[in-house]
Amino acid sequence: MSAFSADAFAQSDFKKIEGNEIQNNPISQDILAKIELSKKQFLQAKETEQKRNAQQKFIDEQRILAQESLKQELQRMEKTYEEFTPRNAFANYVSNLNVTNHGIFWDQFDYLQTKISLAKDARDSVLKQGGTFSDAMKQYVQFAKMPKIEMQNIVRELNIKHNLAQEDIQSNFDINGKLPRYENDLEAPCYGCTAKISKVQLDSNQSVPITRTVYEPKTTQ
Repeated sequence: MSAFSADAFAQSDFKKIEGNEIQNNPISQDILAKIELSKKQFLQAKETEQKRNAQQKFIDEQRILAQESLKQELQRMEKTYEEFTPRNAFANYVSNLNVTNHGIFWDQFDYLQTKISLAKDARDSVLKQGGTFSDAMKQYVQFAKMPKIEMQNIVRELNIKHNLAQEDIQSNFDINGKLPRYENDLEAPCYGCTAKISKVQLDSNQSVPITRTVYEPKTTQ
């Protein structure tokens, strides 16, 4: 047997207010006022958003115009100063040199340009990640700098590549670009010799030879 009756759910405590009673009921007036306020706030928010969108559209359009203007100005400057770009300026310099040496000069130029390009990428990477300009330039210098040893090695390799130096002769130089030192000059080999040679040791107080030694050419390793 159920403890509830059907009539228990048919009844309601809500009171229906119609007509002029709404205007005289404080609760109804408060609800209506809040509804009107919500409408005004919604319309104001919508109007604000429309203004903001219009302003952003204007800014975007101006940015596009500015970028296009900058692009045109850069193109004009590039055309005006075309002969002064690094590659063109270097080409003008190389054109005054012996043609047989053009290859090694251009290889040196390309090597340096590659280092600069890598340095710029390293700098821009730091800036994109939120790093300071100082940190970015430190990275730039780290990649762009050329220590003496690196410079000597690249020059040696390019000299060999362009047949301006012999690889077997260059192999005698150490990493610092120096030949081995000998206390006694008579013990020093003759680099690049292709025939027997004679060495004469002179006494510091005499001008006549006191020892004469014959050396075979240094063999290629």
